[in-house]
Amino acid sequence: MRFSNSVVLRYKSLELSPIRFRDKRTYQEVRSFNKEWLTPWDATMPPEGLSQNRMIDPAFDSASAAAFTSFYFAAKKGLRDKSSVTLAIRVRGKFVGIISASNMVYGSARATQVGYWIDQRHSRKGLTTLAVALLTDYLFQERLMHRVEVVIRPENEPSLKIVAKLGFREEGMRPNYLHINGQWRDHRVFALHQEEFGTGLVNRLLNK
Repeated sequence: MRFSNSVVLRYKSLELSPIRFRDKRTYQEVRSFNKEWLTPWDATMPPEGLSQNRMIDPAFDSASAAAFTSFYFAAKKGLRDKSSVTLAIRVRGKFVGIISASNMVYGSARATQVGYWIDQRHSRKGLTTLAVALLTDYLFQERLMHRVEVVIRPENEPSLKIVAKLGFREEGMRPNYLHINGQWRDHRVFALHQEEFGTGLVNRLLNK
């Protein structure tokens, strides 16, 4: 495992690194192929979020060139102003998904929330679990976060297994917390604090 100033995290064939503009075609292919797989978990814009100043097409295509471009520049801005860390998940150099730490708060809170998605063709191989472990280690060790949180819909069994493997502590339910796939959805809340981090999640995972 290696940390660097450019936020490139590696463990064996798995790499987490900033999304590149040349990822555009592969990103679009992966999103298009996984539309049915990802739609139930994708964040959407509620009607209250639409205004004359910010019109968002309800039929917004997450696999479109416009979607990638918007995502790419938002990811770059987040890294630059330290408000988020959005990284491509790569296996042997091939783009297979995204993992991010968003809503990063510093000061007296020092907290962030981790989210992710992966190509169905690479799911159930332990890659997402390892990616979450790598990013969480970085957040605690390099960004000096005190709290890392993951929120998961109760129906999302694969994600529930990930936080269980990594030892995240469940804190309860947030009713109607996020607008997902067209509706406000309940989410279960899982978290780790710096005091619970120990020698790191990658070590925790490998020693199981």
